[in-house]
Amino acid sequence: MIINSFLRKHKFFFKGKIKNSKRTFHYNIIWFLILRKEDKIGIGECNPLLDNFSFKNLDRYEKELRYLSDRINIIKKKEFYYYHSYITYSSILFGLEQAFLGLENRYPILYDSKFTNGELGLSINSLIWLFSLFKVENEVKKIEKEIDRGFSFIKMKISPKLFPYQFLVLKKIKKKYPYIKIRVDANGSFKNSKEALYCINKLYDISIVHSVEQPIESGNWKDLSKICKKSKLPIALDEELVGINNLKLKKRLLDIISPKYIILKPSICGGFSGSKEWIIEAYQRKIKWCMSSSLESKIGINAIAQWTVKMEEKYNTGVHGLNIGYFHNDFYSPLHIKKGCIWYNPLKIWKFKNLI
Repeated sequence: MIINSFLRKHKFFFKGKIKNSKRTFHYNIIWFLILRKEDKIGIGECNPLLDNFSFKNLDRYEKELRYLSDRINIIKKKEFYYYHSYITYSSILFGLEQAFLGLENRYPILYDSKFTNGELGLSINSLIWLFSLFKVENEVKKIEKEIDRGFSFIKMKISPKLFPYQFLVLKKIKKKYPYIKIRVDANGSFKNSKEALYCINKLYDISIVHSVEQPIESGNWKDLSKICKKSKLPIALDEELVGINNLKLKKRLLDIISPKYIILKPSICGGFSGSKEWIIEAYQRKIKWCMSSSLESKIGINAIAQWTVKMEEKYNTGVHGLNIGYFHNDFYSPLHIKKGCIWYNPLKIWKFKNLI
């Protein structure tokens, strides 16, 4: 059986202002690795946006992808391990995993489940990006809009600079919607453990705050461990996991820092295989996990959602950080959001816009 590989590149434009404490996103360039074997197809999304500064060196990224595609056309093997040595970027590894899974099954179905049959939705949080204008009422209205859409779990980006205003936003939301849960994401923006703990413990007084993601810059294990021990709120690791691919190092990180949650993005956490290692180690330590995304298109979100449902069958967890609808020019798909969940409607057909 002959496997053929080729690439497609798309530029996606964000609908609105997408900003965290470190950068503003205007567009995303994504490659799709497409495999064919007889009448079967597999598509893998390779999204470099958050992957080891690869977005700043897209020529090198594309060169590696083209070399990988050429090797697939020469080797023509469907076993994943034949190509592992040609991959240095996590997001390319993730793309290849997706493509092979699609080839083995019947793409766009990677795993048969109640999710792909339209019987089960995957619980997700909404996401409020960082605002730059100090208009508290505007941000309250943003959160209220998400509540009206059926979300009871919302993720909110914060920063030290805007913290007093964001604190007021949360106080107003608590007063009006005391049943809402807010997952706060600092993206490593607090200067040190002292500043982080001051703000975290203030957030504790607003009982709707669920947890705080990555309060300080990654790499500071000692300080993060201190924060996890002294914080009144559960701490989640996000960027801290990036680049940690050795299993022994993963175990060591979890043992030293001992967070309550880990946030996994397959594009930057070693694909499905690397993410599964994290889940197994976290599960053994009673650390909860959450799947998130790296601003993928619906093709990438489709793969992550299907895999997450499969993982939840054994390693049950809570609300995830997947979402759709970021791009003006995303693909038409069976994925949709309803009452705080992402669903797959099997009666709808994908439209890939000249992708294949």
